Amino acid sequence: MYLPGKSIESIDILSARLHQLTEALLEGFPLDEETLTLENIDDLYQHFNTDQLFLITDGMIHISHEGQNLIGFDEGDLIGVNRAFNLPSPTFRVDEFVEVKIIDRDAFLRHVYSDKRRQHYWSHFLSCQNSMLLYQVTLLSKNQEKTIAGFQNYQIGDVIIKEGDEAEHVYTIISGEADVFSNDIKVGSVSEDEVFGAMAVFTGEKRSATVIAKTACTVMAVPQNEFVNLIEAQPQAAVNLIENLARRITIMNQQFIDKQQ
Repeated sequence: MYLPGKSIESIDILSARLHQLTEALLEGFPLDEETLTLENIDDLYQHFNTDQLFLITDGMIHISHEGQNLIGFDEGDLIGVNRAFNLPSPTFRVDEFVEVKIIDRDAFLRHVYSDKRRQHYWSHFLSCQNSMLLYQVTLLSKNQEKTIAGFQNYQIGDVIIKEGDEAEHVYTIISGEADVFSNDIKVGSVSEDEVFGAMAVFTGEKRSATVIAKTACTVMAVPQNEFVNLIEAQPQAAVNLIENLARRITIMNQQFIDKQQ
């Protein structure tokens, strides 16, 4: 079993352990010598009985949802375990050439429960598989919180946000630099990778400052509701935002002190 995306050591260890446990569970079990070839099947269990498990000997079978492959099973993986307990099961999809051995569910379970050691392996197998599935659910939940940002380009002198306007977006400077004005007085600047316009989102008040492009700028704009979701899902984003705000407050305090001197 594997999860799409970047390889993660803990997941690789779990996957290897699942293969080992599958081999231990099938030790002494009479597998058919012949293999079955499958190809281009949208829903495996629309073509086979629910009392059948599948041991993949070549190729890959995916758990699929709305046409998207979420989890992959490859050589050495045993699939259809949910069906062994008549539980709701996801859709298994075969995109390309796959070879499998069909295993009768009841015969397999009798084999497992006839030996205490195999019972232990079976419990461990279910725990490892559950851990991987939960991990993938976590990844998918995080991905759902990722916002679709809009990118906007500004020329020198263009107003990015205006004091007194309603706060609908939070912005990040991707490239360029902008100046910040309050009551037509320059109170700071915004550089690359800095977040601005967030304060009004949290307070619910109107914009407290105007931001004007000092150079040609590319800006990423995130709708306020999606920004709040992003902060909740990615705490590091909140840390970065707090650091930016603290730095600006320090600069503004110093500017105020300099004017009093």
